[in-house]
Amino acid sequence: MKVAWRITGIYAAVGLIWIFLSSMAVWIGVGEPPGVASLLELAKGCAFILVTALLLLVLLGRWEKELNRRGAALVESNRELTDVNTRLSGILRGSQDLIAAWDGNKRLTAFNPRYQAVCWDFFQRDAKIGMSIEDLFGHVPDRYRLFSECWDRTLAGESFVQLQSLAIDGDTAWFETSYGSLPGPDGRPSGGFHIVRDVTDRVRAEEDRRSHAEKLAKAVETLTEANSELERFAYVASHDLQEPLRTVACFAQLIERDYGTVLDERGQQYLDLVTSGAIRMHHLINDLLAYSRTTRSEGRIELVSTEAACHSALNNLHEAIESGGAEIAIAPLPEVAADSVMLIQVFQNLIGNAIKYRKDGIAPRVQITAERQDRQWVFSVSDNGIGFDPSEQDVFELFRRLHPHSGYAGTGVGLTICKRIVNRLGGHIWAESTPGKGSTFRFTLPLADPPQPAAAPL
Repeated sequence: MKVAWRITGIYAAVGLIWIFLSSMAVWIGVGEPPGVASLLELAKGCAFILVTALLLLVLLGRWEKELNRRGAALVESNRELTDVNTRLSGILRGSQDLIAAWDGNKRLTAFNPRYQAVCWDFFQRDAKIGMSIEDLFGHVPDRYRLFSECWDRTLAGESFVQLQSLAIDGDTAWFETSYGSLPGPDGRPSGGFHIVRDVTDRVRAEEDRRSHAEKLAKAVETLTEANSELERFAYVASHDLQEPLRTVACFAQLIERDYGTVLDERGQQYLDLVTSGAIRMHHLINDLLAYSRTTRSEGRIELVSTEAACHSALNNLHEAIESGGAEIAIAPLPEVAADSVMLIQVFQNLIGNAIKYRKDGIAPRVQITAERQDRQWVFSVSDNGIGFDPSEQDVFELFRRLHPHSGYAGTGVGLTICKRIVNRLGGHIWAESTPGKGSTFRFTLPLADPPQPAAAPL
């Protein structure tokens, strides 16, 4: 308000002095002392000056307040602009990306230190404000054409991203460049900018991953082919071995029938060894055929009752159950998405092993249960048999046996078949056992998807 008071005071003083001097001049010119009328006129003039001075003070006060408000806003705006400019300058200086701006004549208007350093490293040019792209890149024709085309597109209002490479000393660096336009006062592009990011490490990592994936795919293809060949070989070889085995077994029986009475004890022992070896070989070939069929067959996946599959396995094991006096307890079992034949084979092998590896003089007791865990069923086949130490060896390995042939029959293929079937059905299998305290074999199968509702008729 100081300015308003000063201007108002000057106006009032000048006005009053002017009116007083004018009245004095009139009185002197008339040659008579001022009358009442003259004094009234003088008072009216002074009142007018004072009233207008008051109005002027009010108007000037408002004007001064508005100027002060706008001045404060301008100071705040300048401070914010200074802060923004300081931050942007810090970002430009500290950024590892290359940042530069160009005007409509393709002349450099701004850049950061990283841009200047890379221009010097790759193009042997010291970037300066006002330098044209021809001055900066003209000595590298291919780069000049590429950058010129990109800035033409930018000046046309286009924004885009390009992956570009630069070579120096036989080494290639890769840069991802983002181009954009800068609008002028009329809203049309008056220049452009580009931000360049060094993506050499990312590109090389992607190339390494792609190369590794290709090598892995080739290795998988080779391994799949070799595995298929091995499965075909096992299947064919098992079939071809059956014929000479039948010949050995047949002639061993003929020798025992025709010459059994003339053989001494050692000869009879040799003949028994040949016969038992042929029988073991026959079982081994049959199990190998079963394993080969398991690996080759895709199976028919459908909704299957595991309880029905378990009872089918018990029917197949009827003689073993009766001869061993086994007690089998089956808890309620769910339905799963599986191949019924394969599922029966899993239960048959696990229950058969529980009956086979029983303690002397103790009837085997086998319990089959199922428990839901998250999105899968966990099945358990527990027994009171002789048990084993799982840490000693992997019982699911092909041809792996824990006991000699003289003690327990078998080829060591059954559990391998179980593992292969469970894996193919999307689960996994493991064993928990303690020597002398029985064993529990557990395997998981995924939860069956709920049936989809039938579409309503139109």
